[in-house]
Amino acid sequence: MKLKLFFAIVDKNKAEKVIAALQKCGLNHPQAALGTGTAPSALSELFGTGETEKVVVLGTAEESVVPALYDVLREKFAFEEKNTGIAFTVPVKSVGGPATLALLAGSIAAGGEV
Repeated sequence: MKLKLFFAIVDKNKAEKVIAALQKCGLNHPQAALGTGTAPSALSELFGTGETEKVVVLGTAEESVVPALYDVLREKFAFEEKNTGIAFTVPVKSVGGPATLALLAGSIAAGGEV
């Protein structure tokens, strides 16, 4: 099983809807952190992050569901348009044992058994 850490940076007013849609597509253990953009305007335009109040959404997903996560961001939230957000993944190369892997992959609930 290949696991990815999935990140999406979205406008604060869209965060709850984005999280709900991503969970339906297979994002596990979503977390959200408030953020404020500080990049110069040219860099902000390049990354498509126009507003300054942002939410960084992160969670884990099996590699096989990552394309569906990107699809929902494009189709429901127009992520291909300028100033709508940015998303990316980071591979998870190792974790501390099979129970941790199962938890991060969504195979068991927090506090459950393998």
